[in-house]
Amino acid sequence: MEEKKVLIDRVGEKHSEYVEEMKSQEDFFFDQIENIQKTMEEKEAEFDELLQEERAKFEKLLQEERAKLEKLLQEERAKARHYDGGSGTTENRRLRKEQAQHFINCHVVVEEFKAERDELIKAHEKKKVELQKEHNAALMALMEKHRPDTFQASSS
Repeated sequence: MEEKKVLIDRVGEKHSEYVEEMKSQEDFFFDQIENIQKTMEEKEAEFDELLQEERAKFEKLLQEERAKLEKLLQEERAKARHYDGGSGTTENRRLRKEQAQHFINCHVVVEEFKAERDELIKAHEKKKVELQKEHNAALMALMEKHRPDTFQASSS
């Protein structure tokens, strides 16, 4: 009878030790997961900052290009107005026609620029969305990889 009691006490002690060890492992893994999540949140914040910086640079460059194009258009309009005054020799009319055609060509170039710029912006937004999807998928895979399956039964 005494041996049985000693055996039961030892089994109870071992069980308590195992429960304590499992609890400490569970705490450790949850801490690790929390650290990973914090690190990922920091990385996401850094990524967002970089994205905004790049967007700001792009917007600034875009505004500069718009200003240059607008200045060119104004210059061409001024030239067109200058050559539009009164009738003149055949040479003057030919020059006016050339200047008008040049102005029209400049306007076409501006329109092409605007279309290409819009395409670039759309492509940039699409890449941003794709990158975010890839990041989310990688994050989910990492979380799934480090999910503590063994602890779900003990926590319920």
